[in-house]
Amino acid sequence: MRIAFRSLLCTALLALAACANLNPFRDAASDPPSATTVMTLNEIGEQYLRLVLALGEHDPDYVDAYYGPAATRDAVKQQALKPAAIEKQAQRLLAGVDGADSPQFQTRPEMVDLRRAYLTKQLASLVARAQMLQGRKFSFDEEARALYDTAAPHYQESDFAPALARIEKRLPIEKGDAERTLAERYNRYIERYAVPPAKLEAVMTLAIEEARVRSYNHMPIPVSEHFALSFVSAKPWSAYNWYQGKLQSRIEINTELPIPVSRVIELASHEGYPGHHVYNALLENGLVTGQNWQEFTVYALFSPQSLIAEGTADYGVGLAFPGKEKLAFTRALFKAAGLKAADAERYLDISDAAGALKPAGIEAARRYLDGKASADETIVWMQRFLLYSPERAAQRLKFIDKYRAYVINYSWGEELVRGHIERHANKKAGSPEQWQQFFQLISLPRTPTMLLAADQQAAVPEAAAPINDTPADVNNRADFDRYIASKPTVAAFQKRYPRVFMVLPGTIATREYRSDRSRYFPELDSEGRIIGGSFN
Repeated sequence: MRIAFRSLLCTALLALAACANLNPFRDAASDPPSATTVMTLNEIGEQYLRLVLALGEHDPDYVDAYYGPAATRDAVKQQALKPAAIEKQAQRLLAGVDGADSPQFQTRPEMVDLRRAYLTKQLASLVARAQMLQGRKFSFDEEARALYDTAAPHYQESDFAPALARIEKRLPIEKGDAERTLAERYNRYIERYAVPPAKLEAVMTLAIEEARVRSYNHMPIPVSEHFALSFVSAKPWSAYNWYQGKLQSRIEINTELPIPVSRVIELASHEGYPGHHVYNALLENGLVTGQNWQEFTVYALFSPQSLIAEGTADYGVGLAFPGKEKLAFTRALFKAAGLKAADAERYLDISDAAGALKPAGIEAARRYLDGKASADETIVWMQRFLLYSPERAAQRLKFIDKYRAYVINYSWGEELVRGHIERHANKKAGSPEQWQQFFQLISLPRTPTMLLAADQQAAVPEAAAPINDTPADVNNRADFDRYIASKPTVAAFQKRYPRVFMVLPGTIATREYRSDRSRYFPELDSEGRIIGGSFN
């Protein structure tokens, strides 16, 4: 009797597993899902992180951070998937995202939708990166769209003329300037206010602590977060945040080139508070610990997540140190560095004016990587339009060689973040409303497309690495929900989904159940835009 009962129990369990299209004895690391397997979002998230780790075995820069179980990484390494196999498995996961259920009933539907959209974009990017490792070539813009879910605008040399003229006008005139280029004059002036090496650690720590206090005053940051600061050299970047997990980061500052006071403030905010360190800590605390979404234990560097990370980190500088508050703290740093505080106002005015030149870095990379300029020509171009010193231009070229289209994530990412926050809050730098929107942006799953205005989203071209060429499908729930979130007009909806009958308020229609989703009952705002609705 006992044996018979055990047999019946095993039979019932296997039947339940079959109904769910899941094999309870399947090793997720060695037996990838088939095209017909129905997976949960948790399973897709776990498989996604394994594929990121697998691709990292072929691309040492791809995994920027991983703080999940070491056993998972060891198993992935032992499996030794090739890029082609990684691409194939990622395609299968991508096909299953929209139909996957979330087993976490306590999670709000909008959170599930954000997660679904995030996994979709990250997987599509992973496919493109795997294709690149197999030899596929992209133009600069194609690579940007494929990896980062957006392409930056094209800039003309004339776009930078106003900022260059402003800097030329504000730089003090010194003996011999008539024979110097503007870049030489600018660097000679700015480097005069570089922090002395002996005082760099104290000044940097002071700036990070100030940025930390300002961030704590506006956002609920986990109190156990922590960072370690170190100084390095001979790197292609000026600073880096290596997230360690358990709410901890290692922030490295490259001392190879002089670090002016304004750069100290930028690095403190960008790498620390409210930038990369806070961004990663909030995701770990809220989504890994809070939701058990394991895909957030890994950070794929060449992915849409980086545009969110870099864009918010750059934007966070002005958020933490707006207007006159930045000037007051710059004076404090001048004193700490042993510099004359009376020079701070002019210095900050000139260094801030140079910020308008940052998009020139995108154009420099685009021209170079698309073969329209040589390495030497690009170095000269960066000196002219970014006002880089020869040494900094050479360092930046190494960065472009290594990270390629990643450069769009800084200035273009900041522009997208600013537009998103100002549309949902206001334009008052450092206002409580801006901080609230910023917190929501860095603590939830987000994609670059979500940062665009509704009309911009409608104009976004498909990525260069097409995953699914089918037209807009109302049954693609993730895509449909993202479209509705953009608040489209009725006319735009009907153009995108011509087979769906729009049942507008006042239209006479019965509400019988229809499984084909051929009718949609929209909810409209005061401007007649769709803000929600249902099919039955």
